[in-house]
Parts: sequence; C-alpha cells; structure tokens
Amino acid sequence: MTFLIQLQKRQPMKAKEYTKTLSILLDLINRFYAGESLSTSDIENIYGISKRSAQRYINYLKEAGFNIKRKSRKYYLENIIDDEKEMIFEAIESIAKNAGIEKEILPLLKQLKLISEENVFYSKLDIEKIEPFTFRKIEEAIKNRKIIKMKYKMDNELYDMDIKPLKISNFDGYWYVNALNHENKYRTYHIKSIKHLKITNETFEVKDDILKNLDKAVNIWFNPTAKPFTVELFADKDATKYLERIPISKTQKIIKNSDDTSTIYLEITHENEIIRKLLMWIPNLKVISPKWLDEKIRKMIKEY
Repeated sequence: MTFLIQLQKRQPMKAKEYTKTLSILLDLINRFYAGESLSTSDIENIYGISKRSAQRYINYLKEAGFNIKRKSRKYYLENIIDDEKEMIFEAIESIAKNAGIEKEILPLLKQLKLISEENVFYSKLDIEKIEPFTFRKIEEAIKNRKIIKMKYKMDNELYDMDIKPLKISNFDGYWYVNALNHENKYRTYHIKSIKHLKITNETFEVKDDILKNLDKAVNIWFNPTAKPFTVELFADKDATKYLERIPISKTQKIIKNSDDTSTIYLEITHENEIIRKLLMWIPNLKVISPKWLDEKIRKMIKEY
C-alpha cells in the first residue's frame, strides 16, 4: 500500500496527474486480471510513457500487494488475496475523493470490482463470464468503427471471419457482439466462441437506422435490417402484471381491457423473438394476430 500513501502525500500533484496515474494503474490491473502479460515496452507503447515510468507503475503494483511475476521480460499477475484486494480498492477510492477526481476514477474502479469480486449482498446472476480483455478489444473496435479479424468456433470447427462490430449485447445470460459480416449482412456472434481476435486498421460505415433499431433487440433472433411486423396478444391479469414490469420488447404497448385482462401490441422481426416467451406464459398469454403465429404455437403444443 506504500505507493498509495505516497500519492496521497504528494500535495503538489495536480488533479489531472492523479487522474492519469490512477487511470493507468486501474487499466493495468484490469489487463493483468484479464490474463495479459506485458513488458515495460508494451506498457510504454500502450500509455505513451517512458520506459522508466512503465517500470515505476509495475513497482507501484508490487508495493500495493499485487503478486506480479516476471517471465521472459513479460510481467503477469499470479494471484491476489481478497482481503488485500479490498484494501486496495478502498485506498484508491480514498485517493480519488481527496484529489477531487471521484467522477473520473470511480467508474473505472467499479468496472474492476465487478470483474474481480462477487457481490455478497445479491444472489449471483447466471451470466456468462467473459475475459475483460476481449470486451475491451471489441469496445475499442466499436468505438473506432474498425473491422475485426477473428476465428469463430462453430460445430467444433474454426472459421476465419471479418466482421464490422456494432454493439455488445447480453441475451439470456450469454454475451454477443452484434455485427455486419463481410457481405454487410447482420449477424450475432457469441463472444466466447471468438478466438484470436484482432482489430484491423480498416474502418467501416454503418447506417444510423441500423444502430437505432439495435436498441429494440430482445434476443439473438432480432434483425435490425429486417422489416418488422406487429403481433397482437391477449393477456390475463397475471401476465399483464409481469409484462408491465419486464416488457417483451421496447416496442410493447399495453391497453387495459378491464382490471383482469389487456391487449398487448409489439413489433418483431422474427417469430423466434417471441415464441419461447409465449410458450412460457401459456395459458396466461394468447396470440390474437397474426393468425399464422397462433397456428404455429398450437401445432407446437400438439406435437409436444
């Protein structure tokens, strides 16, 4: 914890210097937690600092209690005790508050804490764990509109692919990147199935309406480039109460018929966006239109 105390005592240090120093430290911790191995040259190039400063940051982390090891000029994080980790988080929060840079630092700290520890106050959510390094690379490509080269695993085979990443989404606990493929067709890719991800220097453009429509996605079947169609549903009291809390989609509209029933309207681009939800809620939820969707649901139930 020595380096944190030293930072607090350095009164001449300006807020911007604090922000830069702690931001680099937090990002370094993030990278090490993600399993990256970095040399001082790597750190120098990533943050635009001198090799001497890069070594100083490594020393900071060692002094703080991080189990930083070195192999073939590369530094990596072996492990860290939870109690020590919590002390480090608290110390960084304290420094940020004293330096008046809470707004700049705490979001970074929050992200790191979510990655590295479980919350004891809430039940653990059944959400797929993804390496933060992968997230960061995809976010970087999305932000800078850069094409990604990758290998994608399907049916135990790896396929070379180029994609234009648009957004990261979580559907049913699984993480996906919404993207356009090399033919500019919309696709959804399971992030854990992506291997050897590389950001290229090649940029791309995307229509604003596609990005806007992506906000309507409720599962992997949604297609922002397809023409939507309207579904009309009958809902009883129990279904209405639940769907008022958690809508099937952002396009959902509920019209109360009485205290016990309602009619629900929503727009979808593919039948599979809603079929599982309908099956889950039978008999509380029924299809009014389109007729073919009602017939398909009835056929599925009969076959079962």
